[in-house]
Amino acid sequence: MFSLQQMLRVLFSCEYNPTWLCFYEVFPSFKQDFSVQQRLVLCCFSLLAIINAYTMRLCLDLSLKRIVLEGCARPPTPPPPQHAAAKIHHWLTELAARLNETENMLRERLRAGREHVYHPTKMPLAAIKQPVKLPSRESLKVSSRERISCSELWSRQTQTLVTVAFYAGYMLTHIPGGRLSERCGGKWILGAAIIFSAILTLLTPLAVRHGGPYALMAVRLGIGLCEGPTFPAVSAMLAQWIPEEERGLLASGVLSGGEIGITLVQLLSGLVMAEEDWPVAFYVVGGGAVAWFLGFILICHSKPDNCPYIQSEERDYIKSHVSATLLVAADNAEGQQPPNAPWRSILMSTPLWALVSASMQHDWSRQQFGQELQQVLEELRARGSTLWDELEASIVVTAPYIGNWLASLSTGTLSDYLIAEQLLSRTETRRLMSWLVFVCGSMYMVHLKSDGARIWRVLAVGAYYAGIKLLPLDMSPNYAGTLMGISNGMGALPGLLLPYLQEFEADYAIVGSVRSALWLICSAYISAEVQSYNQPQG
Repeated sequence: MFSLQQMLRVLFSCEYNPTWLCFYEVFPSFKQDFSVQQRLVLCCFSLLAIINAYTMRLCLDLSLKRIVLEGCARPPTPPPPQHAAAKIHHWLTELAARLNETENMLRERLRAGREHVYHPTKMPLAAIKQPVKLPSRESLKVSSRERISCSELWSRQTQTLVTVAFYAGYMLTHIPGGRLSERCGGKWILGAAIIFSAILTLLTPLAVRHGGPYALMAVRLGIGLCEGPTFPAVSAMLAQWIPEEERGLLASGVLSGGEIGITLVQLLSGLVMAEEDWPVAFYVVGGGAVAWFLGFILICHSKPDNCPYIQSEERDYIKSHVSATLLVAADNAEGQQPPNAPWRSILMSTPLWALVSASMQHDWSRQQFGQELQQVLEELRARGSTLWDELEASIVVTAPYIGNWLASLSTGTLSDYLIAEQLLSRTETRRLMSWLVFVCGSMYMVHLKSDGARIWRVLAVGAYYAGIKLLPLDMSPNYAGTLMGISNGMGALPGLLLPYLQEFEADYAIVGSVRSALWLICSAYISAEVQSYNQPQG
């Protein structure tokens, strides 16, 4: 048994070191048993962070139509008062109901192929005199939903603004989030991004039901502002933790976590198909993000030197195999603040703008691919089925995104192998992956109507994560968060302008050719070499 003095020492000793460092002084055998490689632990939590970010981003996109149906439903009309004037016209209401019932019966029989001659004039008089049963409140509610137009409250323009509000906020906080992650360490920036997004996600049903579309618009704008630092903070942490020899596998596996997030939100949306159940999706997604935050702040740290769980051998291995030009990020009172970013050199860099252009084109295509999911879910909903009822539909929806993530692991491993065996340089490897994206994307468009088209898209997405997405870590480990903020933030621009871009591309066929030419130009100008501005002067 341990004395009270020892337990108090665990909780309150060490002025600058984390509490868990003192825990190891009291329980030295625990550290020997806890031998999991901490860089893998950090990668797992970073992967879960991106998964949570995507589920919170897309949860509304898959629930918006159900939200609109609920928002447009009006209270049922109360039955008319039973006074004398109403009884005088009661026979007119009764006759109208009978004629309507007759018309519906005739249409159903014709639709079923059983045509019969029906004479309303031969209806027995006793049947007409029978009292008419007034419709229930539930039937009135359903019929009102079918009849009422949403143009007043939830117009198409309003729905578009609700959707793009996220991207408007998402773009604004990328670069500030990247700089804060580099100066203060990515742990708390990433944790704050996810937990505040989770709180707003949990409040979304309340905002919809009490504030309407404009309150929802404000909430989505707030979620976008909170989620903006996610990718820059993850990149800043990966630059500190991931050895160069493992960058292709681990970093691409983490940064492609959105593919798993898309799959999870699809399954959740397929499970909750009824209009009244849509808040459940927001509660599940937001609750999962809160649970992730609690585990993340207890286990993960911005850099290996601050992690109490890491073995000295792994710490030395990481230090000796990360980029030689890497500065140590500040994560405690003893950390040295990095100098200001060389903005002029960064913004005048040709490889950076090649990276930005490639990111924008990928996100443009990604937004278009996401519409296929909406179509499948709408077809299921029209049949009254869910993804859980139809196995084939579940595989069709989820398999491409799981394949994208697995393809990113495969192409990332191939990239590491080519670099380690010195078959290609790092820049040549990244360019190879970008050309693979172009070739596979072109083959996908050629075979768009055939069964084998999806495999080309899977390969293209996997190669993108093993090539273009890793360039911020390659180009400047010290400013990986800033470069990711610039490229990923501007890459979100197509999501903001998607309705106009779709119309523009539909009207002018040459747009597709211009995009292909731009991708080839970007592939020729990207660079994975450490840039001159990575090491600040003075």
